[in-house]
Amino acid sequence: MRHHGIVAAGIALALAGQSAQASEQVRLTGRSAADDELQTDIVRTITLYGSAFHCPAPSVIAADLLNAASVPARLRPDSPEASFEEWDATFCGKKQRFFVSFWPDPKGGSFLSVQYPYPADAPRAAVR
Repeated sequence: MRHHGIVAAGIALALAGQSAQASEQVRLTGRSAADDELQTDIVRTITLYGSAFHCPAPSVIAADLLNAASVPARLRPDSPEASFEEWDATFCGKKQRFFVSFWPDPKGGSFLSVQYPYPADAPRAAVR
């Protein structure tokens, strides 16, 4: 299982655009159990929602760990090693909340789920 890491404030992740546009910079803050590669995949997935918010990319994303015991069964994958997190992305000044879960793939790597809108019965991270 991955160890819990701290995402340092001010880390900038370069995101390859869907077009030939210059890369957007997203500042990632908070705490995540995801390794650097998985964090990059989560940021890329969240960035894809930008068109729904009429904004090309978030400027900042704050991640926080959730208590796995508080996650309802319907939101849990069939893996005892799943991690659950709340990721708040700021798109053009408006915060959007995402429910992120990930778990190891027995063949290597990880499975990833990013849900929007944030499920009403999902736990919330501690007040930031």
